[in-house]
Amino acid sequence: MLEDFFLGNEAVWEIGEPDPVLVEEISDKLKLPTILAKVLVKRGLTDPGEIRSFLKPSVKGLHNPMLLPDMEKAVNRILAAKELNEKIIIYGDYDVDGITATSILYLFLKSIGLIVSYYIPDRVDEGYGISEAATRYLSENSFDLMITVDCGISAKDRIEQIIESLAMQGRKMDIIITDHHQPDIHNLPDALALINPHLPNSVYPFNKLCGAGVAFKLVQALCNSLNLGDEYFNYIDLACLGTVADIVELTGENRVIVQIGLRKIQKCPNPGIQALLNVVEMKNVNIDTYKLAFILAPRINAAGRMGDASRAVMLFTSSDISYNDTLARQLHSDNNLRQKIQTEIFQKAVEIIESDLKFRNQKVIVVSGDKWHQGVIGIVASMLVEHYYKPCFVISVFDDEAVCSARSIDGFNIYEGMEYCSELLIKYGGHEKAGGLTIKKSNIERFRERINEYADRVLKVTDMQPKLEIDADLQIEEINIHSVSLLMAMAPFGEGNPKPLFRLKEINILEKKLIGSDQSHLRLILGTDESSVQAVAFRMGYMEQLLERNSKIDVVFEISINEYMGRRNTELIVKHIRMPEKSIIRNRILLEASENVEYLDNNTDWIYNRINNQLVNYSDVVLSRHELGVLYRYFQSAGRCTFTRSQLFELAQKIDDSRVRMNYFKVLSGILILKELDIIRYSYQDNGSYIIEVAEIARKASLKNSKLYSFLQNLQQTAEN
Repeated sequence: MLEDFFLGNEAVWEIGEPDPVLVEEISDKLKLPTILAKVLVKRGLTDPGEIRSFLKPSVKGLHNPMLLPDMEKAVNRILAAKELNEKIIIYGDYDVDGITATSILYLFLKSIGLIVSYYIPDRVDEGYGISEAATRYLSENSFDLMITVDCGISAKDRIEQIIESLAMQGRKMDIIITDHHQPDIHNLPDALALINPHLPNSVYPFNKLCGAGVAFKLVQALCNSLNLGDEYFNYIDLACLGTVADIVELTGENRVIVQIGLRKIQKCPNPGIQALLNVVEMKNVNIDTYKLAFILAPRINAAGRMGDASRAVMLFTSSDISYNDTLARQLHSDNNLRQKIQTEIFQKAVEIIESDLKFRNQKVIVVSGDKWHQGVIGIVASMLVEHYYKPCFVISVFDDEAVCSARSIDGFNIYEGMEYCSELLIKYGGHEKAGGLTIKKSNIERFRERINEYADRVLKVTDMQPKLEIDADLQIEEINIHSVSLLMAMAPFGEGNPKPLFRLKEINILEKKLIGSDQSHLRLILGTDESSVQAVAFRMGYMEQLLERNSKIDVVFEISINEYMGRRNTELIVKHIRMPEKSIIRNRILLEASENVEYLDNNTDWIYNRINNQLVNYSDVVLSRHELGVLYRYFQSAGRCTFTRSQLFELAQKIDDSRVRMNYFKVLSGILILKELDIIRYSYQDNGSYIIEVAEIARKASLKNSKLYSFLQNLQQTAEN
């Protein structure tokens, strides 16, 4: 991470360059600050009407539910079930989206007098969709109507089995599928109604709804048919929770659902949501999408990861405060256990990866362990992707068979990768970014080879570096309480509408201070005496030693409003800090030169071209006697030391001042020269670090005896002539 400060190699910063003419036009026409106009233009929002709807979502943004495919058929069949006093079963899923979708439909159907129950499959034993165990259960019990939520569109074979099994018994059960996943139009299930905005016959204006969103639209349609007015809004907080947790785009109708849902959660939430808020001590705090996604959702998911997911449905469908409190505490406890288990597995996986050099050279990580908890290996795969930025397959081995969860990066399609290895797999499924498979233990090593064979075909070196999408560069004068307050109108933030990310270029450091009980955070004041802003860099206290007052840096950040004792101030939430772009380019050249320093005399054109292009100066690559002496005295006082590459950059920065011009190239060249003169000893380690110690010498060494020193001096003399 320190190396990124000097070389900028941790991620590619992709800086947005919104059209300045459009920015000015939107800013003037809609009376918006340029900081907001830049983000809107960068994200393709340039029509004034669209911008107004985006910044002020309202109930009018909810579409007519009857536009969804087969909605009328579904509504009529459910109302018929009400008239006939029939038994309905809701078939859901074990994640937050499926749980909230099940809860929405169950609560509403119960409220209008229907006989209704639900079935949530076991995450580990049954997996996603309609399982074999569920097929038996549905065939053996008497239900007149089944409604799926958040699943079913890919269950053609299972539904055929259920229908055939019931027919053999002389019975029948109608099926309504509500789903939001992409359908295979050639393998659609034979159901009474298929409600899915992705179906080819759909005229619905918005196709980004999650499972809970589709269930919410079904309830809206039923309320309209029963003349119940806006009673469906009683369930919008659950739809909001499912939408945020399922990471669907927070644009269009989802934006309306989430914004109104957040308001309901703040004022009068579902009793189960309230119980969760109480147990995590968020009773009287502002609830936003971050808190839903990273505090509530993991506890709801823990129900299925660590046990029976139906407990979460019980939580959201009960009004008993005491009972809800007990369930919420169970889920909270399950989540703590889940975190402990996943941390242990993650650490074991990292140990395996770091101890085996083959992982370093392979583009895809395939790591396995005995009886790793199946409920958390998907999370561990995500953590490994974040840690290594490589596609990751995490395998849990049970006897002769193993199950796996996989997560990916941009440029590598998990499903297509598994398809390439299909002859080695018992079964597999998923999509571009995530998937799962079952495999024989004996095939794991062969699978590792095959999936990396596939990766070598499709993954370029540039794909292996994360991309950081930055909305725009800002001037510090654009950042003020008024402009930032208006920027917050872009909330709620989430998938498809992330928090705006900005860069300040070559901004001056006025003040720096370590903060936090463990001094692990960093507070900065950036700008000038006339115009400055406060910034906080969480978990970046280690960078304090690199930052000098009145030096310049590039900073990537989000903006927030800090409220304290009735005062509101803008505050930058720092995400990345680097040296200015020009300095990074110069450092990369000096690094490249240092890696070839012993061979420069074979290709002097290389360094001349970079000097002539003004990328570096001769003074950057020529060591003076004085500079070499300063470097020697540093090593002499330090004793035997080990330096990583980033620490050598740090050393160069530490020595560099008005009297001594030092950089990475000079440090490494100096080490080579001092070694050449037998003044120091050094060894290069496999992990890329250097071990340096000063030799005991009885007499002074002459610099004339160093070929490298002489070559660098001649390089300057040749240029001057």
